[in-house]
Amino acid sequence: MNKKTKIIATIGPASESVEILRQLIDKGVNLFRFNLKHNNFEWHKKTINKAKEVAKALNKKVGIIVDFQGPEIRVETKNGEDLEIKGGESFFIATHFIEEQKTITVTPPSVIKQIKNNEIIFIDSGELELRVINKKGNVLEVKTERDGIIKNRKSMNIPSANLDLPLLADKDMEALIKIGEMEIDYIALSFVRNKEDIEILKKLLLKINPKIKIIAKIENASAIKNLEEIVSIADGVMVARGDLGIEVPIRELAFWQKKIIDLCRNKNKPVIVATQMLKSMVNSLRPTRAEATDVSNAIFDGVDALMLSEETAIGNYPVRVVEEMVNIAIFCENNGNIREVKIETRNPTEVLVEAAVRIIKDSKNVPIKTVIIFTESGNTARIFSKYRLNMPILAISDKKETVEELALSYGVNPYYKKFQENNFKISKKLIEELTGFDFIKSGDNLLLIHGNNWMESGSTSDISLITV
Repeated sequence: MNKKTKIIATIGPASESVEILRQLIDKGVNLFRFNLKHNNFEWHKKTINKAKEVAKALNKKVGIIVDFQGPEIRVETKNGEDLEIKGGESFFIATHFIEEQKTITVTPPSVIKQIKNNEIIFIDSGELELRVINKKGNVLEVKTERDGIIKNRKSMNIPSANLDLPLLADKDMEALIKIGEMEIDYIALSFVRNKEDIEILKKLLLKINPKIKIIAKIENASAIKNLEEIVSIADGVMVARGDLGIEVPIRELAFWQKKIIDLCRNKNKPVIVATQMLKSMVNSLRPTRAEATDVSNAIFDGVDALMLSEETAIGNYPVRVVEEMVNIAIFCENNGNIREVKIETRNPTEVLVEAAVRIIKDSKNVPIKTVIIFTESGNTARIFSKYRLNMPILAISDKKETVEELALSYGVNPYYKKFQENNFKISKKLIEELTGFDFIKSGDNLLLIHGNNWMESGSTSDISLITV
């Protein structure tokens, strides 16, 4: 039974080997995520190439996401060692390490100037809460009420502060210069604040590789405030719940997750839910009941993709965690109702796709088993995907980048095929080729959505019903 919800696995020390990459793809991973916050550029380049080679050997299409740090704050500990803090103890945040004092520094250091007395600072997605009790120049004295450990390169959040930060961290800029050396499909930009952040990155990519798409990570209060404009301009959206759960009151998190999913579906933008989905499986063979329910609810809400972070990057059971997520997804897709959203039609292609959906729903006596979409840009497939029908979608394109980008869209099975002629024809040879897919059988009724002129983006105009 084919899974429709896409799965993203973050690659790290636990999953970088050829054998584990192969098993992850076999078990149902659709995209690999590489987080530039960790490891050096050469490691990322080498491992991305390795992942591509493994996917090619398996004859599978796997997308690649590279995660940029964006306007994010990270802490640095002395010599990269863990720093133990006791409740009630004060210590320092500064631009440099203070001799014989417990100190952490931050990147970028300009943040310190913008933090005020009495502000609350969260470290590592809220694991440690600090209060600024004194500020002198570039040194903050802070105190925490409970014991904790600060690890190197963990995140810092100051929800009450409106910080002026550069869009890209130094490491991002270094990677951007070299990004043309890597075959990637998406850049996930952390801490997007407004549409201007996306526009700036798009302009930079025009000079490097305009085919790379941008996923906006929604994880701060500014993004929530500018949500509609961000979703409209981004190529995809991630509900990054780790930092978002600090930046907005935790009681609001589920509300915003549903709101973002609905908005993305309405605007034909793939949407990902991320952070702590099966976190207990970093060390455990089984997820908790709450985690299994969390994954199920994201699927019932109509998410395109679910993302695994430390579970597959550093966890003890990277393959097992994917198996568990796949099993949950398949059951939920086939035994529950995915929440309907209000869908607006704004152009002729959307009207055509809505007509195709009505045909499928009304054709009880002539059941349609599969939808086949011939697409140049992938847009028609994404429009159809948002209806979340319980049937496979085969999207055929002659653009390799379109095929790999569609790895992110719910229910879409992307397939690369080169057509030699401009005029589109449903030939006997094409029908025979379609029956080679495991979800298409002889005697099945298929609905085809296509244009009359192949290789012309935006020309979708026809619906055809055939029996193979």
